[in-house]
Amino acid sequence: MCSAPVGVPFLLEIDGISIEVTRKRVKNVNFRVGSDGVARMSVPAHMSGERIREVAQRHAGWFAKHLEQVESLPSRRPRDWETGESVWVWGEERRLVVECVQDGFGCTLGEGELRLRVPKNSTQEGRALLAERWYADQLKERLTQLLPECEARVGRRATSVTLRRMKTRWGSCTTRTGAIRINIALAECPLHCLEMVVTHELCHLVERGHNQRFYALMDLHCPGWRASKKWLDMHPPTM
Repeated sequence: MCSAPVGVPFLLEIDGISIEVTRKRVKNVNFRVGSDGVARMSVPAHMSGERIREVAQRHAGWFAKHLEQVESLPSRRPRDWETGESVWVWGEERRLVVECVQDGFGCTLGEGELRLRVPKNSTQEGRALLAERWYADQLKERLTQLLPECEARVGRRATSVTLRRMKTRWGSCTTRTGAIRINIALAECPLHCLEMVVTHELCHLVERGHNQRFYALMDLHCPGWRASKKWLDMHPPTM
């Protein structure tokens, strides 16, 4: 299985841990445990299967620790988007109130609540879509000011910023083109988390890998990034 081509994941078993390994055109080995409970490694395309196993074995304890942390998180079942559910807006918990109306569909913030106005006989998918559009609008509004500030600090500009639903990632970028993608669910999180993710992706336009230079850039341009990352690790995406 270790002969899998570039970009095609294969599974590696180390001390009872299944690790999804992908060869990429990168210089460094990267490790990650997603909120979906999957351990992942990305490795340089030329790295041998024996070397991959050796590196994975050396980090087995790290994988075990982070998998345990993910398993200890409270389960997050998909929302039904019904009155009484808890929702989050910029890090604050609010009660969802669903109201059937003739027009003016969408969301409004009230005292301790998020009011979702929907058509009569709306479906769960329809309510989720209305809420997602509202969250995306919130994100766009905040990014209008935040993105230029982060770009000025890092000294790099994104060629485009796309908002997407992502199951396990808060953001991503294509270093070749400068395009950045942001998870819509960040509108559920404190604003400092959005700032951290934007800075993170911009720093990748300077340094592609998660190496010492990259983390030095994060420390310089977003000193509180570790606290933001911890918050995100404890609150996986729910949208």
